[in-house]
Amino acid sequence: MRTLVLLVAAVGILLEGLLIGVTLFALGGVIDAYSMSLGGADPSMAQVALKILGVVLAVLLVVLAAGLAAAAARDRHARRMAFIAMVFQCLVVVIAGLALGWAVFAGTLLVLGTLMYALLDDTQQTATH
Repeated sequence: MRTLVLLVAAVGILLEGLLIGVTLFALGGVIDAYSMSLGGADPSMAQVALKILGVVLAVLLVVLAAGLAAAAARDRHARRMAFIAMVFQCLVVVIAGLALGWAVFAGTLLVLGTLMYALLDDTQQTATH
């Protein structure tokens, strides 16, 4: 069961990372295309900052997803990786709850729940030969 939970969490975080990266990268392009006024700030700086933020967050979440998938493949209890992923997932859940609507909030909350289960699961898997 732990392997399945870690895989579901890894896939969820991977999808979140890709969606966040693509969205922020696209928003950087929108700022550039419309030359938006940002309260006197240089729009090109905002464009670059959003694109860098999108890439950094996407890479971070993809690395976390890869770590969870590797733990699932090794069939090990990944407490440290699940805890780190859970901290970042809490931030994603708060942002989704505040800005992105109920469906996105429910999806991110589901991933957080799987991470909580992976973190709190103390059952030992025994191999039968």
